[in-house]
Amino acid sequence: MSQITSFLIGFLSIALMVTVHETGHFLVARMVGITVETFAIGWGKALKKWRKNGVEYRINIFPLGGYCKLKGSEDLRKALDVGDTSFTGMEKGSLFAVPPHRRILAYLAGPLFNLIFAMLLFIPFFALDHEVATLPNRIVLTSDYPQVFSIDADSPHAARDGQLRMGDVVIAIDGTEITEFADIQSSIATLKADRTARFTVMRDGAQLSFDITGIVDEETGRLFFGLSYFLEPVIGFVDPVSPEAISGLQIGDRIVQAQGTAVQNTMDLIEILVDNPPEITLEVLRDEGEYITVRYSPNRTPDGNITFGFSFARNVIWRDGMSWGRSVMESAKETAKGLWDTITLIPRMFSGAFEFDEMVAGPLRISYVIGEMRNAGIRALLHLLAMVSVSLATANLLPIPGLDGGFVLLSVIEMIRGKSVSPRMYVRFQSVGVTLLLVLMLFVIAGDLRFLFSGP
Repeated sequence: MSQITSFLIGFLSIALMVTVHETGHFLVARMVGITVETFAIGWGKALKKWRKNGVEYRINIFPLGGYCKLKGSEDLRKALDVGDTSFTGMEKGSLFAVPPHRRILAYLAGPLFNLIFAMLLFIPFFALDHEVATLPNRIVLTSDYPQVFSIDADSPHAARDGQLRMGDVVIAIDGTEITEFADIQSSIATLKADRTARFTVMRDGAQLSFDITGIVDEETGRLFFGLSYFLEPVIGFVDPVSPEAISGLQIGDRIVQAQGTAVQNTMDLIEILVDNPPEITLEVLRDEGEYITVRYSPNRTPDGNITFGFSFARNVIWRDGMSWGRSVMESAKETAKGLWDTITLIPRMFSGAFEFDEMVAGPLRISYVIGEMRNAGIRALLHLLAMVSVSLATANLLPIPGLDGGFVLLSVIEMIRGKSVSPRMYVRFQSVGVTLLLVLMLFVIAGDLRFLFSGP
């Protein structure tokens, strides 16, 4: 029943975002003189339909999607089907009766409305007071965990070579105060590739400073210092139906050994278990000062990797939301960042750096994830919905036949040539787009089904 609820919430959320998208096309098309014949929420048979001001409004049975049918959008195909190549589509109110720059405005309106919708969602995300689970400013070096971080032993290591050590507490970077690991990440992100950063740390009660030159990541161009967080291996949550809980692991237990090897922090545990042993043996220290041995066979992913039925305790702090004025500014920045990140991610889909299923999620998976996020709090749900809306806008802006970006491209070509694209060329362009999208959708749905049936 819980999964059905998740899908229902997800479907309705996607329907809302698609409705926003099509509303953009609807409003701007009418503003530029294009007649809207049908405005539909969902696909398939109509559950309810009515007509107002010449527009047929429909609420259809399948909520995933929707459309805004513009006058003339199907007339061209019908004309060619009967052999009428003289079709010009110049009937008043037709899509092809208006100049190409007006068509461009109508096509761009859908993605633009999705970006505006994302901004509106981000505003309360930044304005709401909220709890934050923070990571400590105590560090480990990634070079100490070569299997976890897939590090070559012969590669340079900025933090280690710069004399930082596991367990150091970073209190300042270039004079800027550091209170949590997120501050370290933020400070490093602002550094330029030709800069050396001054790290001030506490070690064994003494304050020390080191000048460390980061290593440039060739793929991203950002500085890499080889740092991660030092988190105490204290259990903060245990899934009550997990093998760990059944074997006796409890909230508050501190893991002191795994597979007979000492554990000081969470990275130690991951490094020890990275080889996926068939059985896990943990020694934990309980509040009463009692040492307990927990032995169990862990759950695994379809790939055979261990999944933990527990998480570690983290410090939770309360943060006030931003003022509404600042929230609007941060909302615009976050939307722009999301748009840029999504655009730069697209070329990597074809580079082989990621599996296709990791990069692209279809309507079933998105619906499920959105529905599941209802349990994570309103801010998490707002952020996810905003990013899905940004992704929807970006996908539609791609210059692919059948998408808004493809039709924008055709209109730009018309403007450059000074004459319309031939009717036959337009139909062929549209047909190629539909074929490509159908093939892509088959791959996406197959990935969704693998995700759902393998246990999300």
